[in-house]
This record gives sequence, C-alpha cells and structure tokens, in this order.
Amino acid sequence: MPKRKKGGGGESMEMESGGGMRWLLTYADLITLLLALFVILFAMASSSAATKVQIMAQFRHVFGPIEGSPNLLPSQGSNNGDHYKIVPGEPEEGGPGGPKKPTAPAAKGKSIEGELKAKLQYQIGVNHVSIRKEARGLVISLLTDKVLFDLGDTRLKPEMKGILSDIAEVLKHHPDKQIAIEGHTDDLAIQTRKAPSNWELSALRATSVVEYFVTYKGMDPSRFSAAGYSEYQPLVPNISEANRRINRRVDIIIQKLD
Repeated sequence: MPKRKKGGGGESMEMESGGGMRWLLTYADLITLLLALFVILFAMASSSAATKVQIMAQFRHVFGPIEGSPNLLPSQGSNNGDHYKIVPGEPEEGGPGGPKKPTAPAAKGKSIEGELKAKLQYQIGVNHVSIRKEARGLVISLLTDKVLFDLGDTRLKPEMKGILSDIAEVLKHHPDKQIAIEGHTDDLAIQTRKAPSNWELSALRATSVVEYFVTYKGMDPSRFSAAGYSEYQPLVPNISEANRRINRRVDIIIQKLD
C-alpha cells in the first residue's frame, strides 16, 4: 500500500477550497440584504406619505425605538412615555413651568347646551347657527355660505369671529371637554389657488377655526382636532341650492357630554 506523501498538495487544496466557499456564502448574504434595502427604498419613494408612515412604524416595531431619540411615530403616541427625553429637574406634572394654572370652573345651574343657546340666540334665530345632539356629542353647525367665509375662501369673516368668540367664552367654562372641528362642503367642484379641491377647502376652513380658538382666544391646543370631509357627509341631499347652503358648514363637536 503506497504511503501518502507528507505535505502533499491534494489535502491542502481540498481544505482551501472548503474555506473559499465560506466567504461566498457571506457575500451572497450581503447581496441579498442590499437587494432588500433597495426594494424598500424604492417602495418608500413611490408611496404616499401615509404608506411611508406605516412602513416606518413597522421598522420601529421590529427594531425598537432609537436610543435617546425624542421623535415618536404616530403609532407610539399612546405609550407610557418610556422613550421621552426627561429634562433634569422638570416636575412630573404641569410641564417645565410647574403645575398648570387652575382653569375657570364650569358654570353651574345651566348645561353647556343651555349656555350656548343663550349666547347664540340671535345667530340661531337667523339660521346662521344650529345646535343638535348626536351620539358623539353636542354639534354646533355654523353655516359657511357668505356668513362665516366668502365663497371659496378660507379666511374668517368678522361675523364668524364674533360667533366664535361667544362659543369660546362658553367652552372656557368647560375645560374638560374635547373639541373636534369639521369642515364640510357641497358637491359642486371648486378649484382655486389656495383650495384646489373641496378636500382642501373643508380642511383649511376647519383649521382656520382651530387657529382662532388657540391663537386669538388663548385656548388649550391639546383640546382640539381638525378634519375636512369635503362633500361626503352632507346633512341633506345636494339636490337644490337651498340644500347645498345647509351642507356648506363648519361643525364644532363638543365631545364627552355628561
């Protein structure tokens, strides 16, 4: 039986070949990861803003929050505050300035609906304002047609500011109430420089009302939300000009009624 030569090249070449295959596997894994990255980047580049937020939310769900980052995705808005930056010496309640100032006590002896009807008696009488109860809360409908806004405009008219000032005075007596502002239009298409469609028009009108409450009446911005619904939540069918005038409105919804 022939002896195997020491230092023969066959065995060393076999071992070298086996080692070479290992780097090839690592290289293949790297290429696969790069391909996945480019696919994700392409998907995000061609997606809407809402889809991008969903993609980033999935990344945050898998990899967890970035250490020390104060930025939160919308899906993290209801967490326990574990990932917020804490300012040394900041009180636990009331923010950096300490406890919040005491708010005005709610008016006694009259419901919030009664207070509003008393304040807005004239506007209700001339059909500029209507008040109704729904499952979601008390709804104050403000007609926008040449009363609160000029046709197709988003700037508050003086009459609108007077009505909103009266409403704000009542809302300040009930600081525990959350308030949703909704803009609505009729079914007639609109296209202006500021409002290319009814979607923008309804949303901008809602945010104009929020801005007035917060900026000019000093109300707490955390109480408010704003949304535009275009023509898709009419009070009555859009079959006549009289009905369309009713549907062109801004709704102020006082939530969490007792």
